[in-house]
Amino acid sequence: MKMKFKTRNIDITSLAFKNVVLLNKQDSEMLEIKPHDRILIKYENKKITAIVDITSSLIKPGYIGLYKNIYDILKVSEGTEVEVELTSAPDSIKYIQNKMINQTPYTRNQLDAILRDIYDRDLSIIEISVFLMAQEYIPLNSEEIVDLTKSMAELGQIIDWGDKTIYTKHSIGGVPGNKVSLLIVPIIAASGLLIPKISTRAITSPSGTADTMEIFAPIEFSGNEIKEMTLRSNGVICWGGKLDLSPADSIITSVERMLNLDPESQIIASILSKQIALGVNKMVLDLPQGAHTKLKTLDEARKFSHKVIDIADRVGIELECGITYGGQPVGYNIGPALEAREALETLMGHGPNSLIEKSIELAGILLELSGKVKKGGYYIAEEILRSGKALKKFREIIEIQGGNPNIKPEDISIGEYTYDYLAETEGYIKNISNGLINKISRLCGTPKYKGAGIKLFVKEGHKVAKGKKLMRIYAEKEEHLTNALKLIEKEKPIYIESMLLDRIGR
Repeated sequence: MKMKFKTRNIDITSLAFKNVVLLNKQDSEMLEIKPHDRILIKYENKKITAIVDITSSLIKPGYIGLYKNIYDILKVSEGTEVEVELTSAPDSIKYIQNKMINQTPYTRNQLDAILRDIYDRDLSIIEISVFLMAQEYIPLNSEEIVDLTKSMAELGQIIDWGDKTIYTKHSIGGVPGNKVSLLIVPIIAASGLLIPKISTRAITSPSGTADTMEIFAPIEFSGNEIKEMTLRSNGVICWGGKLDLSPADSIITSVERMLNLDPESQIIASILSKQIALGVNKMVLDLPQGAHTKLKTLDEARKFSHKVIDIADRVGIELECGITYGGQPVGYNIGPALEAREALETLMGHGPNSLIEKSIELAGILLELSGKVKKGGYYIAEEILRSGKALKKFREIIEIQGGNPNIKPEDISIGEYTYDYLAETEGYIKNISNGLINKISRLCGTPKYKGAGIKLFVKEGHKVAKGKKLMRIYAEKEEHLTNALKLIEKEKPIYIESMLLDRIGR
């Protein structure tokens, strides 16, 4: 049964599933439409599928409430007449159900259909959740992961570099202060290799590479602009959020975040599909390993390495993994502005050893993958950093992206509200909790408020006296600092252990 409705445009965007409409209960009963049913909306030569929510009062009979995403796509103004009819669920739901019930491997065509329906917003949050839960509890085999990776990549734009070899570095994350891309990209670019680094904004961490780079220069560009800038400077550091590279991934990621779920197969497909779309040939993958990371043990990290290397090889990417220490923050600064300062200071020759060592180790792997050196890539990367060539290249990249190439660390402003966290006892720093450092930084306002964050003054193994400054917390708003201090009162982010563990007498 078909009906015509007048539109009422509602300025609401649905987070993970765009296509949502509101119908009056009276109209839904006439059409025999239930909440969460699908309808097909037609206007002129355009049509779109949407999920139905039912209301008794917000929408009058004879009207259909269109969420912003739908009226933007249909390009309909308030009061426009559209045609509506009930439509069936897509076949991709049957494929997901079959996987759950019978554990039957997906075919490439089935994965193509599922991802297309996710991208077209024909699957709801619940249905995408089932797709992810199935991956978590019925792991995909290697062939399925290869197909999933290719399907995700081929759904969107793929940048063609011709016969040029493209390099990149990626991390699975989990460690605060991990600003190494801001050193690795200019090191590799200064060596003459092409390294367009497409980064993410922070999801649960205090700052993503894109958040930190945005302190220096604009980060939103088209695929053609990224290609043109890379060919001019050998490297860029941009945000991938507005690029059509593996476009279903952002929708899937938003649902994963709601579920606090990250299936291994989806991690691999997400990483590699974006690199295929970017045109990457060779890459190094940073795998932080530690108690608060995705890879808790060295054995887990090694197993993951072998798996992702195998999948990468089968999709045409030469990949090497670097398993790195993830037991405490990288460097001493956490938060966009503070990390930007520390990265620039390190490029200028006076940064922390942990940041330098990790950056040149991973850059060295890429240099060895390039064939520039068979062994000793570490020393070549170190020379490029120590000589100032990487700093010169970074300033060139900043300028090409539209920033101020002459920026100094002190030009970068940080939050005016501060609190110094002091040692309550004498002893040795036993543990710095990455998890609590992340939470405190987020409560301070990161990454939205660029000047918020934490500056550490100690690392594990350091000896401290009672009253010594352990870290300084920065916020741009006083209430954010207050919220962070409430957490510190309950949980201690830095644990100090005395040399005397206990004293026992009669």
